[in-house]
Amino acid sequence: MSKISNLHLMERCKRYILKDPSQTDRDELIQNSLITAFREISDLGSEPLAWNREVYDEIFTRYYASISAITAANPGVITADSVDPDLSSDHGFQTDDIVYIAGIAGMARLNDRLFRAVRASASTITLKTMDGQTAITTAAYEDYSSGGTIYHAGIVLPASTIEPSSDDNYDWDIKRVYDVQFDQYPSDPITEAPAQLVSQAGSRPKKWRYQQYAYGSFETPEHLLFWYNFPSTRYNVKVSIEKEYPDLVSFSDSVYPPCPALVHDFIWHRALSNLAMHSEKQRRSTKDGGDNTKIEVLNANYWIMQAANDEIKLLEYSRKLSSGKAYMSQGMSA
Repeated sequence: MSKISNLHLMERCKRYILKDPSQTDRDELIQNSLITAFREISDLGSEPLAWNREVYDEIFTRYYASISAITAANPGVITADSVDPDLSSDHGFQTDDIVYIAGIAGMARLNDRLFRAVRASASTITLKTMDGQTAITTAAYEDYSSGGTIYHAGIVLPASTIEPSSDDNYDWDIKRVYDVQFDQYPSDPITEAPAQLVSQAGSRPKKWRYQQYAYGSFETPEHLLFWYNFPSTRYNVKVSIEKEYPDLVSFSDSVYPPCPALVHDFIWHRALSNLAMHSEKQRRSTKDGGDNTKIEVLNANYWIMQAANDEIKLLEYSRKLSSGKAYMSQGMSA
């Protein structure tokens, strides 16, 4: 199956569209239809398509750390030591780790809250609000007395060596997290309100929550993953995400849709189907029988049926690529 460039997707659509010299914006209309078709195809199915999946599996929960001192300052500096047997005089946390603090005597305002950690040194950390914009000052808090524990409660994604492409046309972003496993044990997604009921220290996490923050820039939102309960030891974390690619913006002969070559035909088929259905709706809404219809697609019903058949083929192809059980074909058992 040969790849089809974005330019040739548009050219193939033009083959089946009646020419109208009075229309000067036809190319833009076709491009918009191709963009919409690509978006719709990317959203087909209840699970991400095989080529839109990515896995982060170099993530680990951290051992808890015992607090021995907290300064009354801006920001407050916490001295802590991890119980991790592989660390010595080190709290084990890194900048932008999400942490949960409990059990402090004296400076109790820090208890039972989530923060972002800032690694000040091997033995000290400071805290920020969850949006990462404001340092936590303890200058007006009660004096620290004793005790306290820091638990690892989540991370800011991505947190592995996997990085998107350097080409803007294929520079994907995280669309959503759809599965999280701890030491290969499954866990369940949870919303924010119920999560408050399980925000406590415990054993292996059994629930997780994904959230986006866009306080810095809407163009570059941060992706936060929380887990519940908050573990006291190390677990391997496998995070499955759905990728989101940019729209088909560049209609040149050197840029291709970010999907397998088999799917390229499905894109222009669906674009024609959408144009055909839009044309039919517009024709029905005009009193003169369609003189004001902007675009006329040849064999309109064929492309509408073709797009429906393409959906079946696409979902079956995705299942094959992801080692899923193929659908039964119409003619014989698969």
